[in-house]
Amino acid sequence: GYVTTEEYAEVRSPVNGKVDGILAVSGQEVAQGDILVKLDSSQELAALAEAQGQLRMAEAEAARRRVEIAGKRREIAEGIDVLELRLKNAERKLVRTRGLFDKGLVPVTEIENMEFELALTAADLVAMRGRDLTLFDREMEVLEREIDIRHDAVRAAEMRVANRLIRAPIGGQVLRYEFVIGETVGPDTVLFEIFGGSRQIVKLKVAERFATMIASGQRYTAVLAPYRSPRKVIFTGTVEALRNVIQGDERRTYRIAYCSFDPGARVIPPGTTCEARIYYGKSNLWKFIFGID
Repeated sequence: GYVTTEEYAEVRSPVNGKVDGILAVSGQEVAQGDILVKLDSSQELAALAEAQGQLRMAEAEAARRRVEIAGKRREIAEGIDVLELRLKNAERKLVRTRGLFDKGLVPVTEIENMEFELALTAADLVAMRGRDLTLFDREMEVLEREIDIRHDAVRAAEMRVANRLIRAPIGGQVLRYEFVIGETVGPDTVLFEIFGGSRQIVKLKVAERFATMIASGQRYTAVLAPYRSPRKVIFTGTVEALRNVIQGDERRTYRIAYCSFDPGARVIPPGTTCEARIYYGKSNLWKFIFGID
């Protein structure tokens, strides 16, 4: 196994892109969210500017039409008021003219003309009141929907720009891999490792055939590579958890055991390899020698 920290992350680029800037070096302490690498974002920024411009145009068009529609609504309301006044005035004039006709003071054609004017005004009022104002509402709904689409396009463009800034997923100490400005990287390229958390742990590879014998609380002893000789140093701890996922390499399948680790006064860099022995029970010496269960 090897020594690591309780929090660990590999940093990869979420997208393919050309490295434009490197803002972290090995050994540097970073906080979660700090920018580690900048990818070239000239195309994404241009697309964002275009999307923002289209959004502003859609908003301006909606604002213009909103003002125009408000004016038309006002014209219709005022037109209805005017026609109602004309209708009432025509009705009063017709009543007065009929009185004069009864007295023989006006010809019948005068009454006919007023009746026609009254009918025409009433028809205009009916037509004005019957205007379908929901057409305005539907037009504004279409314009608002266009604005929503443009907002979505801007957010998508902003996300593509944000993806060109590779940030630290956790806080901790950085280990930088070998890559340079101008190099094209992608999701399959590890750029950094980050070792975080307040304590160190040991990860041990337990062969699959022995994994059922391992449980939390079992103790282990380990020898780290730098302390094998000439004076061997034994480190001790306990198993804290066993990962359920079975992993494998070219030689064997195994599960990962997460174990406590106390370096004492020694400074143990993350990644230091070790060989460990996990104690999972007690055996009688004679039963062990003679193979007795």
